[in-house]
Amino acid sequence: MAKFLKKNKGNVKKEKNNLNKKAGGLKVNYTKRDKNNADKNDKKGNKKINKKSKQIDKKGSKKIKKKDEKKNEKKNEKKIVKNTEQDWDDKCKEILNDENLSKSKKKKLIKEYKKKKFAENYDYYKKLKINLNDLLRTKDKSEKNKQINIICNELKKVELNKFCRTNLGYHVISALIINSDEECQNKLWKTISTNMNDICVFNFVSLTFQCFYKHAKNDQIRNDICMWLIKNPKNFLTKFASRLWHIVFKKLKTDMKIKIINSLILPNINSLKNVSFELLKKPTKEMFETLSEENKTAICNYLIEYIENVVEKELLYNIVTHNLLLSAVEILAEGEESAVNDRLTKLMEIIHEGCEYLISTNIGNKALIYLLGYSTNKHKKILIKILKNHMVDLCKNSVNFLLIIRLLKITDDTKLLNEFIVKKIANSFEDIFNDYYGFYVILEFFYDINQYNDDKYFFVDWKHMIYSKSVKSVKDGCKRKNEIIQPIIEQLKNIFNEKNKLNSYLNDKKYVTIIFEYIQFTQDEQIINNILSILGDIILLLKNNENVNEKYNCKNINELFSKLYTCTKNQDIFKKVINQNSSSSMFYQLLSDFFITNIEIVIKSELIKTFNNFIIFIKDTDINIYQQILSTAKNMNNETIYNTLKEALPNMTYFDKYLELINQ
Repeated sequence: MAKFLKKNKGNVKKEKNNLNKKAGGLKVNYTKRDKNNADKNDKKGNKKINKKSKQIDKKGSKKIKKKDEKKNEKKNEKKIVKNTEQDWDDKCKEILNDENLSKSKKKKLIKEYKKKKFAENYDYYKKLKINLNDLLRTKDKSEKNKQINIICNELKKVELNKFCRTNLGYHVISALIINSDEECQNKLWKTISTNMNDICVFNFVSLTFQCFYKHAKNDQIRNDICMWLIKNPKNFLTKFASRLWHIVFKKLKTDMKIKIINSLILPNINSLKNVSFELLKKPTKEMFETLSEENKTAICNYLIEYIENVVEKELLYNIVTHNLLLSAVEILAEGEESAVNDRLTKLMEIIHEGCEYLISTNIGNKALIYLLGYSTNKHKKILIKILKNHMVDLCKNSVNFLLIIRLLKITDDTKLLNEFIVKKIANSFEDIFNDYYGFYVILEFFYDINQYNDDKYFFVDWKHMIYSKSVKSVKDGCKRKNEIIQPIIEQLKNIFNEKNKLNSYLNDKKYVTIIFEYIQFTQDEQIINNILSILGDIILLLKNNENVNEKYNCKNINELFSKLYTCTKNQDIFKKVINQNSSSSMFYQLLSDFFITNIEIVIKSELIKTFNNFIIFIKDTDINIYQQILSTAKNMNNETIYNTLKEALPNMTYFDKYLELINQ
C-alpha cells in the first residue's frame, strides 16, 4: 500500500544542486588564433587522440544526459506542481486582498487564473484523471489495490491539503476514501485533517470531509470531525462548513445531537453566570429550566439574534437549523403569555421568507406547525402559494400531511384555502382518500380548531401539534369549517351513494369514522338507504348459511351504529324521514321493522350487538316500538338458542346482555 512521506527540505536542496551541475567529459576551448597557428605535425599527431576523446565524450555525455533528463522530468513535475500551488495561493491572496476590486471582479480574476493554472499542469492532471477512471472502472479487488497504489504515488507530488481544494482533487481523494482500506484512509486523514479550517472556505474541502464522515472505516475519524464541530460552533454560519454539519447531524445519535444543539445555543457559556459545561449533555429544554432567570433571559435574546444570522446566511434548508428552531420554540414558549407571544411572533417574522425549507424534515415540519400559530395572514398566504402545486403529494406525505391540516384549521382566508388547497384535494379526491395519510386530511375537515375533544380518532401527539395555539387566527372555527367543507362533502356523496363502494369502505375500520361523520353532518337519505340494504343482504346470506365475512364486516357495522346511537345528533339522524310513501318512514322505524322481522337470525349473528344498542336507544325514543320488540323477543325460544350458541361460541357476552335487556 502506498506510503505518504513528509518531504525533507534539506534533501530537496541537495537534489536541486546536484541536478544543476552539468555532467560531461573533458572540454578544451580554442581561440581562432590558436587554431590557425597550430603546428601541422601536432595537428596530425593529435588527430587520433582527438577522435578517441570525442568518441568517449559523446558516448559518456549521451548516457548521462538521458539519466539527467529522466531525473529532471520527475523533479520538474514536483517542482512545477509545488511552485504553481504556491503561486496559486499567493495570487489568490493578492486578488482577494485588493480593495480596489469588486467581488465579481475578484471571482472573475480567480476563475481566469484557475484556467491558466490548469493549462500549465495539464499533463499531470490528465495522468491523474486516467488513473482515477481506471480505479473507478475496475471491479477486481487486486487491480483496485494496484490502481490505489499508483494514485497514492502520484499524490506524493502534490500537497494534499491544497490539492483537495480543487474539483479533481476532491474526486481523486474521495475515490481513495471509498475504495481503500482503513490503513490508507488513516494516512490520508492524518495529512488532510491538519487544515480543518479550510472546510469553512473551500467547497471541495467540505465535500472531502463529508466523504470521510460517510465512508470512514475508523470511528475515530468520525469522532474527530464531530468534536471539531462542537468546539467550533461559529463555523456553522459559514456556507461550506454548514454542509458538513448537515451531513454529520443526520447520522448522529440523539445524545450527540443534543450536545451539538446545546453548543449552538450556549456558545458563550463562559459569559453566563454559574453555568458548567456538564449542562450541554442534558436535553435542551431540561437544560434551560435549570438556569437562573437572568441566564434564561440572556439565552432567549441570544437565540432570536442567532436565528436571525442563520436566516441571513440562507441556512434554513439545514437539518441542524430545523432542530435548533424546534428547540427555540420549546424554550421561547416558557414564561408569561404576552412575552411568549411576542417572542414567537418575532421568530415567525424572521423565518417566514424561506420557511418552506422546513418541511423537508419531520423536526422542521413540527417547528413550522407550531410557529404558524404566530404567523400573519400574509405569511400563510405566501406559504400556501409556494406549496400550491404540491398539495396532493403533501397530503400523502407521512410528515407534511399535518402541515396541510394545520393550514386548514388556522387560515382565516377561506377563499385562499378553497382555491389552493381544497380544490386541489377535490380534484384528486379518491387518490388522497385511499392513502393512509391522505385519509386523515379528509377526516380533519369535519373538526374545527376548537373541537380538540371531539377529534377522538387522531393520535395524541398529532393532536397537540395541529390544535396548538393560534394567536393570529381570529375567524370563528365553525364558520371556517363550513366555508371549506362543501367540496369534500360532494366527493364523499359520490362515493357513499354507491352501495358497493360504501360497503368496501365499511370493511376498513378506519373509514367507519368518516362514514359516521358524513352521516352526522349531512343526514343523507341515500347513504341510510344503502346501509339498510347492506343489512338486508347480510340477513339473506345468513338465512342461506353462506359465509358473510367474505363480503361484509359485521364488527364495523356494529361500530358505526354504536357511534350513531350515542352521538349528539342521534335523534335527528334516526328520526330522518327516509320513505315518504310508507307509514313507517323514519330511519328508526325502518330499523325496528328489520329487527322484529329477522329477530332470530339477528340474535344468532354478530349483529346482536347492534340490536342490543337499538333496544337501549328505542327505550327513550318510542315506547310503543320498545314494547313491541320486548314482546317479540320474549316469545323466542331464547334458552334453546343460548345453549346451541354456547356449544359453538366461547364468549356469550352479547347474548347475556340481550337476555338482560329483554327481562328488565
